[in-house]
Amino acid sequence: MSLLVVGSVAFDAIETPFGKTDKIIGGAATYISLASSYFSKPVNLVSVVGGDFLKTDINMMERHGVNMEGLQIKENEKSFFWSGKYHDDM
Repeated sequence: MSLLVVGSVAFDAIETPFGKTDKIIGGAATYISLASSYFSKPVNLVSVVGGDFLKTDINMMERHGVNMEGLQIKENEKSFFWSGKYHDDM
């Protein structure tokens, strides 16, 4: 059964008491697509990113069987960026 995923593909920065990341791949559509790729083929992703989005991240998703033809890259724009900070009582 095929699956169509429409949503956000983004960069995340996450800080916890145990460490910090900066500009890692994120977005709900990213993780839905990757998780679904283990159970459904094909998974077709539709989203928009900026020209700063990494080709290595696109390649990784393709290796997991996610069809990225629906990913629009706006070369002169920046990708959506989310950051969050978690405290000791997460």
